[in-house]
Amino acid sequence: MRLSELDSCPLTDELIDRLLFDGLQYRGQKADLIMVLGSKKACDYRVPLAAEIFSESGAEKLLFCGGRVQDTSMGTMPEYRSMLMAADRLGLDRSVILTEENSMATWDNFSNSAGIIAENLPDCKDIILVTTAYHMRRALLHAQKQLPHYKFIPAPADKGSCRRSNWRLTEKGIRTAHDECKKLAEYAKNGYIDDQEI
Repeated sequence: MRLSELDSCPLTDELIDRLLFDGLQYRGQKADLIMVLGSKKACDYRVPLAAEIFSESGAEKLLFCGGRVQDTSMGTMPEYRSMLMAADRLGLDRSVILTEENSMATWDNFSNSAGIIAENLPDCKDIILVTTAYHMRRALLHAQKQLPHYKFIPAPADKGSCRRSNWRLTEKGIRTAHDECKKLAEYAKNGYIDDQEI
């Protein structure tokens, strides 16, 4: 079965679990850059993980992505700005942080970041990608489609109601996991990510 065929077959718990979470653990790899995708909770979940990884990863910079205005725990503001505020609270030096300030969706995160990365880190090869655990598969597929000259290393923020350990336990977790699988099928059909055997 291919990604594009997901919506035409039963989504078993085993298939969802494998598709969304299998093989996407961070194992302490080194990289040149840590790229953090935006969301309304990125300042709560994703930035603390990126800060934790930063000192050990050897990365030169962090890149905070996202221009959508959200109701975050820091107030109503663009995602990147709430992430900067979270970074300030964690003691990260602003000089190591780049921002991508215009993205409205995951696809935009990568297309809008290409020039920023090339300009600021021309020798960049490896990028640690930080996003929510259930979103990581689709984010990686976007990254590989749009920026194939970089190696992306997953570092999922394992928080919230849709983690490998808890997604089956609540209606919200189940709904989120099913919706994410539907997006994978839709995006593969429309060419936003490469279709592939699963």
